[in-house]
Amino acid sequence: MENGYFNEALSNFTKDFAYGGAIRHLVDKGYTAERIIKEFNYPLSRESIEKMVEGYRKSKV
Repeated sequence: MENGYFNEALSNFTKDFAYGGAIRHLVDKGYTAERIIKEFNYPLSRESIEKMVEGYRKSKV
C-alpha cells in the first residue's frame, strides 16, 4: 500500500515539474483542458491534464 502511494506521489510530482508550469500558463491565457489536449502534444493522459487544470483553477479562488 505504501509503495502505491509513494509511486503515485512521485508520478504527480514529475508531471507537475515537467508540464505543470506550461499548463498553468496556458490556463492563465484562457485555455481549457480540451484546448490544451487538442493543440499540444503533451505525453500526459487526458485525466492528468484535466486534473492539473482543475486543481490550478481551484487554487486561484
